[in-house]
Amino acid sequence: MQLASLVLNLGNQSSFSKLLILLVLSCMLSSIHLAEADSVLDQTTQSKTVEEKLVDPKEEIRTIDWIDLLPTDINRKALMEHYADLIIQRLDPPDDLSLQEQIITELKQAPVNPSLAGVKLRLAGYMIVLDEFEGKITEFLLVPYSGAGVHQPAPPANQMLLVRLNPEQALATAQMYESVWVEGRLKIQPDETSIARVAYRLEDAQVRLYTMEDARQAEAREAKLEHEDAATHAHEE
Repeated sequence: MQLASLVLNLGNQSSFSKLLILLVLSCMLSSIHLAEADSVLDQTTQSKTVEEKLVDPKEEIRTIDWIDLLPTDINRKALMEHYADLIIQRLDPPDDLSLQEQIITELKQAPVNPSLAGVKLRLAGYMIVLDEFEGKITEFLLVPYSGAGVHQPAPPANQMLLVRLNPEQALATAQMYESVWVEGRLKIQPDETSIARVAYRLEDAQVRLYTMEDARQAEAREAKLEHEDAATHAHEE
């Protein structure tokens, strides 16, 4: 189902479902644009100190977007649209239970990008806390939209990372609903969690909060890319 069809079908949904669907579409089809900020302009000395800890000068760290987690030998945009369609179907489940089982199976078996195995990378997203100790988050899922797998259907397995933190990097549980940057070496390893099946893992990861400045940079970069695309199309015409 194409994006235009998905948007037109919103007219048949409740107001609450519309909000959820629009959120899923904006997050997945645009890959939430959180990771489009390749560099961060920190506003406080504290955030600058954390940023310096995240960067290992001995090894290049690749900043990726969620769509980069998909295989490279397919039409990634079309696959993202397909996943969005499946999630919408899970928001308003059909009476056919076998169809729901097929959708869940497909999401669990979502293909990975093998070229990212062992790569040290940085990715932005939202936390779904799995484990905590003494008020500190020690393990969570990194997901592309808020509430995935809890208040909303979980995304496909290739759009979730199981993140295990170094003790000194653990965030307070009061920050569990914040968006974050995570950094670490990616491992392709399926894991069954209490929320959903996950295709990727980051161990000994480092994390920091995603700031408003990050968001402004991402928006500016997106606007620049859109302007460049429009200019290219105009030149081709």
